[in-house]
Amino acid sequence: MDTIKCPNCGYENKNTNIRCVSCGTELNYIEQSSNFPNNNNYSQINVKTIDLGSKKAKLITTAILMFILAPWFIAGVAFIAVSSYSNITDNNKSKNYLETEGKLVDYENCQYDDEGDEICSGVYEYTVNGVTYKGSPNMLSTRSGFKKTTIVKYNPNNPNEYVMDSGWNGLLIAGIIIVIVVVIIFISVKIYVKKLSKKVNDIGKDNQVSST
Repeated sequence: MDTIKCPNCGYENKNTNIRCVSCGTELNYIEQSSNFPNNNNYSQINVKTIDLGSKKAKLITTAILMFILAPWFIAGVAFIAVSSYSNITDNNKSKNYLETEGKLVDYENCQYDDEGDEICSGVYEYTVNGVTYKGSPNMLSTRSGFKKTTIVKYNPNNPNEYVMDSGWNGLLIAGIIIVIVVVIIFISVKIYVKKLSKKVNDIGKDNQVSST
């Protein structure tokens, strides 16, 4: 049977005794303290709890960042992929083509988008050996989005076959910027959360050490 030693006379009492049988000293506080783990164990438990909380905070932060930034990252990668593929295709097609200048003369296939902006395809004229040809770049934009002049690459054997600047370089640059910004935001927030978690851990551990 467990016993409690009296702090006054040293007599071994039953752990259910309230007072020492020998000298009458109260034993309640001894019984209560014997039911709790020591301060060191509490410190270890609290430190583990703080570490676990920090890990959960990092996981939650990562999940939130992925939810918010993933669509932008995917859009940026898509811009890069589409523009790169189109540029490569145009370059391969026009490898042996000659260049001339095309002038914006009209718009076609105009329609209004959901925001009420008029979206069109620009019509350019270019002249080869005194003959005027018309063509449109493979892009849709507002009227102000088209340059007044553009470079036209044409097949010298058949000037009706042409490649115009379709603005893919602008899309490529936009995609690269989006991806870079998303990566910077992701890394910056992760570093901030890591430093904040470390600071909280250090404060919690210091408090545990000072309380022991």
